[in-house]
Amino acid sequence: MDARTHQKELTFACDPRHLVDIRAAVQSMWTDRGLPERDGRLVTLAVDEALASIIDHARGTNRQGDIKVSIDLDDTRFKAVIDDYTNHCDSSGMIESELRAHLENERKHQMGIFLMREVMDEVNYNFRKGFQNELTLVKFV
Repeated sequence: MDARTHQKELTFACDPRHLVDIRAAVQSMWTDRGLPERDGRLVTLAVDEALASIIDHARGTNRQGDIKVSIDLDDTRFKAVIDDYTNHCDSSGMIESELRAHLENERKHQMGIFLMREVMDEVNYNFRKGFQNELTLVKFV
């Protein structure tokens, strides 16, 4: 590992009380590297929005589980990989009224997705049925 590479891995229960710790970890990694403060605040906001959406959705469906955040910052990029073991939403068995309610709830998160895409250079989502959701956020520095 390069001396200029900083990595952290945090695993926590699906509870919004943990967001403050994640925000602090992202911001301190950014600040410790001497990177522009404004960009650090925006990256922190994007990561926070992603996690808040995951937690909100999981709590709304009474799902429990852990969320793992792997953060990697080097000379060229910031990368956060969020593995979510709480949110396995398969709409194939939903009746029409359940599907409508689900889609209405998803509209609330569209601004968060817009924010993540505006702030980050890459936003990639991968769903592995029966296993996990994985969201990768990348910002080039």
